[in-house]
Amino acid sequence: MRADGRRIAVKIAIVHEQIIEGRPDSEDTLDELAVVTGAMRTLGFEYETFALGGGLKCLYELLGWMSGGFSPDVVLFNLVESNEMGQRLFPAVAGFFELAGFPFTGCPYDAILTTTNKIISKSMMSTGGIPTPAWHVYDGVPPSLPSRCAYIVKPSCEDASVGIDDTSVFTDHGKLMDSLPEAFATHKQPLLIEVFIAGREINVSIIEHKDGELEILPIAGIVFKDWPADKPEIVNYDAKWLPQSFEYRNTIRQFNPEGISVSDVRQTALQCWRLFGLRGYARVDMRVDSEGNIYVIEVNANPCISHDSGFMAAAAQAGYTETDIIRMIIEASLRK
Repeated sequence: MRADGRRIAVKIAIVHEQIIEGRPDSEDTLDELAVVTGAMRTLGFEYETFALGGGLKCLYELLGWMSGGFSPDVVLFNLVESNEMGQRLFPAVAGFFELAGFPFTGCPYDAILTTTNKIISKSMMSTGGIPTPAWHVYDGVPPSLPSRCAYIVKPSCEDASVGIDDTSVFTDHGKLMDSLPEAFATHKQPLLIEVFIAGREINVSIIEHKDGELEILPIAGIVFKDWPADKPEIVNYDAKWLPQSFEYRNTIRQFNPEGISVSDVRQTALQCWRLFGLRGYARVDMRVDSEGNIYVIEVNANPCISHDSGFMAAAAQAGYTETDIIRMIIEASLRK
């Protein structure tokens, strides 16, 4: 409200990538859009959406729309999670927003860049004192790996468990080494070879308030229900995106799991926030071994906020509505 009692108009530009039909992880953006636009209507904010393609032409079009067609004082709601020019390039969109001088929601360019590249993020965690599984890189040259360990192989610059399935976990050293050239050719990027932590998987969601205070939402553990003994306990692509799959139906989210050190989990999540310079909202994925040791496996800047996402489920567990969360994300973006 203004001093004279009149309401200040708020304009929000919602920017997202082009939807790839037939790709559930891409089509999920439509659900995120529904969450954000629904909150905009509830809050009484004016909004427009912009689907961003690849190349300079689309950036020119976006800049023209932002600076003339819509309004120069717009807050950008950044829902860009990929780019048709390649997954590793989408952090540049946040950099473009920063260069153009527009306030935008979620994490800044450098935080998105370093958390999207698994090799960079692992390097930062290793040097920053954050516990993370031991790791190696395959970039065409076979690494020297201890043969006694189980490993999980991941494309280094993909998100949303793209490229991860049961065949990504290896207990046979010879089969692992034989598989690397084909996986490298398939994904066309370096591979992260990470020691596989057998145990529990937990997710920690964090929201930033307008005064800068951080709130850790209820911790969620993943229960692998009726899981075959020989099946790796991982949240793979099917578990996240294919509702008809066994993995999707049988990975159950359970809040406030017992048998973990809540204080250690919270402290580790906050360490990740500070190390990567996160902002607005984020999620940290961890594994906990049989002895209770915590390992960070991934830091997610601007995690999914669709209706059934882990972040929104944790928010609901804390008593927040979707509109509450969207409002808080916007407020955090305006904090200097």
